[in-house]
Amino acid sequence: MRHHVALTLALLGLPLAAQDITGGLQTGLSLPVGDLKDKDGLGTNQFFGAHVGGHLDFNITPHHQVRAQLTYHSLPGSGWGGFSDDQNDYKILQVGADWVYNFQSPNQGWYTIAGASINSVKDEWEFTNGNGFRISGSASQSGKLGLRGGGGYTFNRMFSLEGTLNQVFVDKNGSDGLGFDTATWAQVSAVFRFGR
Repeated sequence: MRHHVALTLALLGLPLAAQDITGGLQTGLSLPVGDLKDKDGLGTNQFFGAHVGGHLDFNITPHHQVRAQLTYHSLPGSGWGGFSDDQNDYKILQVGADWVYNFQSPNQGWYTIAGASINSVKDEWEFTNGNGFRISGSASQSGKLGLRGGGGYTFNRMFSLEGTLNQVFVDKNGSDGLGFDTATWAQVSAVFRFGR
């Protein structure tokens, strides 16, 4: 029985070993939109944040890739003003898989991205109560489904610029509710590649 299991694992590993696997690191701006930015007292009330991450590309053909990605987003907030002066800082950890289509080749030219992710979203909030005391706390949600899509341009085998629109479906109500249904942000990244 052990020999059958070993043979099965070896045969399953052959297609992966035959794949051309590359990787990269990305960093850039995360720009909140919709409720994540504009919801009064709950959004960031801030134009941008930042992100850093890494990915592995499984090159299936010269035009098609499957990308496994891990990205951490920090979206700092600013006060909403007025009496309460609420402030919300969002941290999002995203793990996902993207389908990448290269119009010319993986080493140069335009490409598109479509993918899904699992996300952990944390809101660290702070506000001033009616007595003038500053109160802080946090709400977090894990395992939230997200979708993303976008495109980019590969300048050479080492460097690309890309942009994606990310949307994560979060819980609006409850003790860990964020007060809105979707967290949406645009992501603009400089991508540094290796292994090509």
